[in-house]
Amino acid sequence: MTYLIFGKSNKVSREKNRGAAMMLAIVIIGIILVFTFSLLLVSYTLYASQNKKVSSVRCSEAANSLSVALEDELDNPDAYKYSALYKYLRCNALQGTKTWPYYDPDTAGHGRDEAFRYFDLKTNGNYDAVEGFPGSMKLCIYWTPKDDDAIKEKLKTKNFEELGSDRSGAEIHIEIIAESGSQTYTVINTYEVKISTIESTSEEGNAIANMAVAKYPDTNDYIYNPMKLETTDPSNSNVTPNYTDKPIILTEMWSLDFKSRE
Repeated sequence: MTYLIFGKSNKVSREKNRGAAMMLAIVIIGIILVFTFSLLLVSYTLYASQNKKVSSVRCSEAANSLSVALEDELDNPDAYKYSALYKYLRCNALQGTKTWPYYDPDTAGHGRDEAFRYFDLKTNGNYDAVEGFPGSMKLCIYWTPKDDDAIKEKLKTKNFEELGSDRSGAEIHIEIIAESGSQTYTVINTYEVKISTIESTSEEGNAIANMAVAKYPDTNDYIYNPMKLETTDPSNSNVTPNYTDKPIILTEMWSLDFKSRE
């Protein structure tokens, strides 16, 4: 009898010991899992941080490189011959305010939605891929009248294209926006538009007339003048100038003088 009691008591003790060992093993496994996940979290954080740093540097380099390239392209006496962006600006900005208003957040109809134009930039498929090119490159372009109280007063009763020589000194702002992953970097180039008088029959005058009607080879779409704004020659005494309906003036030469980079 004593032997049976002893055996039964010993069996209960062994069962209790096995339960305690299992709990201890579960606790140890839990600690190991927590430690493992902590290491994974730290590793992922470091990886994400490095990726953000690389993306940020890539965006910064791309935006600043394009900023310098645009400065060299637009702030050039021969831009009217070779620069597609100059030709587009010459046929659209500072004129036809019904189609592209100037930016003035305090004036109705001249806010961001009306005045800002966005352009997506893509790599040329005819060339090798650009190493390190960001996921997205955009230009945001808008223009503002010269910061002058007298001009602001005139704009209360006149369209900008009717201001004549007072249009000189207006500014064109080009925001260069580079995006890669969750990183964004923006550089703003500002150009002052200086307007001088030329003969409509000069080389520059003919170039302006040609860019206003240049078309794609396979369509009737205008390349630089998509709104098909018409030209005016004030030196033609047989025609009364209509700067509102025909705002591209053939006797004006524009120079885009680089002013600042932010």
